[in-house]
Amino acid sequence: MYGRVKRQLSLHDAGSFFNLKLPESSFYGQLASARDRLFKDDDFAELYKDTNNGRPSVPPSQLALVVLMQARDGISDAEAIERTAHDLRWSVVLRLGATEPLCAKSTLQLFRAHLVLSDAASAIFKKSVSEAKRVGLLKGEALSVATDTKPIDGQGAVEDTYNLLATGMGMLISALCKKDGKDKQEWMLEFGFGRYLQTSVKGSADIDWSDKDARESFLTLIVGDARKLLEMANGQGPQVKDAADLLSKLLLQDVEEGNSDDPPTATIKEGTAKGRIPSATDPDVRHGRKSKSKRFTGHKAAIVTEITSGIIVGLETLAGDAPDSTGALELTKQAEDVTGTQVIETLGDCAYGSGATRQEYEDEGRTLLARVPHENSNKGMFTKSQFIIDLDAGTVTCPAEHTTNMVTEHADGSTTYYFDEYCGGCPLRTKCTSSALGRSISVHPQERLLMEAREYQNTPEGKAHLRKRVIVENSLARLAHLGIGQARYKGHKKTRFQLTIACTIANLRRTWNWALEQTANINPVEGPMGLARQQRQPATA
Repeated sequence: MYGRVKRQLSLHDAGSFFNLKLPESSFYGQLASARDRLFKDDDFAELYKDTNNGRPSVPPSQLALVVLMQARDGISDAEAIERTAHDLRWSVVLRLGATEPLCAKSTLQLFRAHLVLSDAASAIFKKSVSEAKRVGLLKGEALSVATDTKPIDGQGAVEDTYNLLATGMGMLISALCKKDGKDKQEWMLEFGFGRYLQTSVKGSADIDWSDKDARESFLTLIVGDARKLLEMANGQGPQVKDAADLLSKLLLQDVEEGNSDDPPTATIKEGTAKGRIPSATDPDVRHGRKSKSKRFTGHKAAIVTEITSGIIVGLETLAGDAPDSTGALELTKQAEDVTGTQVIETLGDCAYGSGATRQEYEDEGRTLLARVPHENSNKGMFTKSQFIIDLDAGTVTCPAEHTTNMVTEHADGSTTYYFDEYCGGCPLRTKCTSSALGRSISVHPQERLLMEAREYQNTPEGKAHLRKRVIVENSLARLAHLGIGQARYKGHKKTRFQLTIACTIANLRRTWNWALEQTANINPVEGPMGLARQQRQPATA
């Protein structure tokens, strides 16, 4: 049974016994004013058992307020509980007496776990959008939105192949020992895994790391231990199976095993496998890059922002190695669901400008405005844009004014046009191609959409319109200020929860500050800001 907030204030509640008034412009003051409107205990009824038996729990509406304040301040669970007792600003928001903690740390952790598992945090996020609509910041019968992503550094330790396999083995050993009720250290010594008791199996290895044969011999030893451990884990239950599956993936992605060798050998694979798991303790993170120079290991925060109000209306957490445009159409639809309003156009940068993404929006009858990625320089020779492509006639004309209809159609819908017969004696050949076969031009399956987009982005109207997407970068900056660049938790679901709460706080602050500005503009004499403006005005007769 869940508890409910008492509407009758106690004499000793902060703000009752003490004349404590929080500033209207502060986050705490704004949250205290909106708490009854934002959260009601019944909003979280599905997280609790439907029974009237037992002692009432801590009111969930208060726990939801703690979740927001904790995320805003970027503090630990222990510090959050301490602040409910000893920070008067928190006490006023929660309607608690000074020195009276709201609950135990485990209660807050359990509540957060329920929010993560049930995705109830999405309902909290929707509250922030409703607030923006209530005050008139987010309005209109149709919305224009912009979308972009931001890297989130993962929480788990990123390790090289040797230590990565050792960590995966340690996790499988822990699962086996937990299942059988055995002491982990004793179990490892009994079955010959004592070398993995060290913090770093690589650091404790007494080998010459400049010797390739020594490195491969050591890796072969680790792989042999891993295979032995996997055989022991076979058929040991679901919890053991999850750890065994992870270890199997780590072996498959990083190690090349010589099956026919006697004795068997193992070497590290060249290159990086697609979707490689770089952390055994946080297997959801991936190697990614936001640009050519900026690499990271973790996730990507993908958001959608309404371009007039700056309110975040959609969010998702992507894998670190996923293209920025992954799930862009679903985010646009999510924005409609969250706001209850039609989205008439989505703006993005060139990461969203591929033909495939445009086709997704085209097939749904939606508008996507994004810059077409720049074409490469072609080593100083004529680029594709210098050829005239006539899709209706099915011809391509080169800078030397030769027109060809010689074409090969491909299974993916693309086509290739050839200028073989014209390149032989062409005076511009050296400026066009170095191929002995002559110049060819590849035409994209969505070439028409790309041509239209390229033409639009070069017009004054198009340039001005595409610049409106900068609003989403402002939203990402606010999220960075709220710590979204670093994951607080391990795993995709928990990181999405972190992003959801950060977006909620960013929306609430933007909404409440905007509403405060509107009040100051209507009543310039009221409030410090309004009074200062009036005093600066020259005196009149």
